[in-house]
Formats: sequence, structure tokens, C-alpha cells
Amino acid sequence: MKATDYKLEISQFIKANRTRVFEAWIRPELMKKWGCPKELTIGEIKMDFRVGGKYRTIMLRDEEEYIACGEYKEIIINEKLVFTHGWEGPEREETLVTVIFEDKDGGTEILLTHEKLSNESSMKGHREGWISTLQNLELQFK
Repeated sequence: MKATDYKLEISQFIKANRTRVFEAWIRPELMKKWGCPKELTIGEIKMDFRVGGKYRTIMLRDEEEYIACGEYKEIIINEKLVFTHGWEGPEREETLVTVIFEDKDGGTEILLTHEKLSNESSMKGHREGWISTLQNLELQFK
């Protein structure tokens, strides 16, 4: 496998309408409540929500900072987000995340694909992180 062949796919059902779920992804004050794995907290989020706009999220655990950043590549309101994702630093690996929002059973099904990951370890770590993060999102609508 080439480095860019590693990808993961996750789905999460949220018992809320698609507009509200999509909004949670694009409003920093909402994303600050859920946008990281459970063992972390968000210190700061900056978003320039437009195609070509950049985002930067500082996640905290004890004294450590983890900074995710990237650029929005495609936006279809209430339907789809595509953005690059990488950890800030000299060895930054740029990956690609696609999030699809679909109506399902009175709520929203989120289909998340994260691709261009460098290896199996990175894929497994990101899978765990996204599962935890999407569970945090689900809790915002209970």
C-alpha cells in the first residue's frame, strides 16, 4: 500500500435534523462543545468558513496541546463538507476528510471518510479519535 492508500470510514446517527447537525460543524461556539475526542478539551477554535478558508483547533490534555488545522475544499450547505486535516508542526501530514449529512429515521446520518493517511497506525489513531468525537457530537443533541 502507498502512504495515501490508508483511509477510514465511520458513520454516526444523530437524533436531530440535518440543518442543526451541520450547523454544529460550522459554528465555532458550537464545535467548541464537542469537536475533539473525549479525553481532550478545546482551548480555541478559529474558522474561516468558506471554500479556501482555513480552520485551526487547539485541543488540550493536561499541559499538552494538539493543534489540528486545514482548509475547506468543498462546502454544500447541510449536505457535505470536505477539508484537509493535519497536525500543526514541522512534520505535518496533510490528509483529507469528507463528511456527508443525510436524512435518516427522523435524524441525521453522518458519513465520515478520512483518507490519505500515512500508515495503519495513523489510520487506527484517527479512527478512535473520530469515533469519540462523533459520540461527543451525539451527546449535544440528547
